[in-house]
Amino acid sequence: MLLEQIAQGDEAAFGLLFHAYFPTLRPFLLKLTLSAADTEEVLQETFVRLWMGRDKLADVQNLNAWVFTVASNECYKYLRRKNLRRDGLSSLGLHEDDQTTLDTVHFHEVSRLIAEAVRLLPTQRRRIYRMSRDEGLKIPEIATALHLSPNTVKNVLVTSLRFIRQYLEAHGHPL
Repeated sequence: MLLEQIAQGDEAAFGLLFHAYFPTLRPFLLKLTLSAADTEEVLQETFVRLWMGRDKLADVQNLNAWVFTVASNECYKYLRRKNLRRDGLSSLGLHEDDQTTLDTVHFHEVSRLIAEAVRLLPTQRRRIYRMSRDEGLKIPEIATALHLSPNTVKNVLVTSLRFIRQYLEAHGHPL
């Protein structure tokens, strides 16, 4: 019902979507951008993109996954543009704030290490982790899809996240 209203251009319904997702998107994006200012930019772009893509809502089967996918894509586009801008300034002999460059390098290093850690997970753990983080599925949805109990899925996620944190710490990036 809410998705149909948004698809038809109902701004009040979109406001409900905004208030439902803003509190969870902000910390998610902050972990990716490592900058409050960049996070605000990406949040704004995300909600603009969601509004502009509202006609696709009829095809959306998992709203949570769709919203987080749009947010992730907007974040990566923003960071890519930011890097291109920084590289362009560099080629002109100009430099952005050194902290911004360090943040970007840190982001890429941590992202690379997380990807490595995920690849090291056993197959089932990796699958559950990706269903949760990449596809945005909730524990009960994963449990149903994989014919597991919700407690098993939760325990696997806790174990996987602990492993990823330990992997990051072992490589000099404590959380």
